[in-house]
Parts: sequence; structure tokens; C-alpha cells
Amino acid sequence: MREVDQEFGRSKIAVRFVTIGSQAKAEEFCARHNPDAICIGDADMHTYKAMGLSDFDLTKLQTTPELVERRNENEAAGFRQDWAATRIEDAAQNPGAAVLDRDGVVRRIHRGWHPGDLPPMRELYERARSALTEA
Repeated sequence: MREVDQEFGRSKIAVRFVTIGSQAKAEEFCARHNPDAICIGDADMHTYKAMGLSDFDLTKLQTTPELVERRNENEAAGFRQDWAATRIEDAAQNPGAAVLDRDGVVRRIHRGWHPGDLPPMRELYERARSALTEA
């Protein structure tokens, strides 16, 4: 996200991250990864369920080609899964991203099919800009 923070700021698109766990855990996570981010805990998975996100079959962690490729890209960039801080049931949650307008209407949504299935941040920024200019 850091690579497009300035573009989001200039465009006045507010960014919020909804993360697994309590508000305290969300804030701890964001402090480690992007101290300027605004993070919201989703301990009861209300947002996860409302977005219609699905769980991943963890028996396919090593055999889903797209996930293996994404994991290799992330590791080459210096990012790794922190398994010590990951509950196994949380690892099964697929990611998602949504663009909401000022009235709370969902303009665009991405539902990941595996734990690494989120478009690059630049692409998410372009999708948000596009969706909000169409509104």
C-alpha cells in the first residue's frame, strides 16, 4: 500500500483496512506494516461475511499454482507469512477489497480466491478512481 499512499491522499480517497481480530490486534498489525494506515478490527467477521468472502481449503496451500507464484513473488520482495502470529483458521480467510462511495454504496468489489489473491495496490487505486468517477 505504501507505494500508492500519496496518490490516494491527493485523490482524497479514504483508505481503511479491515483486519482479522480485535481492534487492538488490527492496530498492532498496522503499526508493524504501515503506521499511517487506519485499521479496523473485524473480530466477529461481520465485514468478512457481509462482503461474501469465502474460506480457502488449506489442504491446497502448496498445490494452487497462483498462490505458490504469489508467495514466491512476495518472498523475493522480502515479505513472508508470520506463521507464529497466524491462527490456522485465520489463514483460511481469503482477502477482499471494496470501493464504497460517500453514501456507503459498494461501487466495486474484489473477492480473492486464495490467500494471496489481491490485485497490486496500484491496480486497486486505479479501480477505486475509476469506480468513483463513474458514480
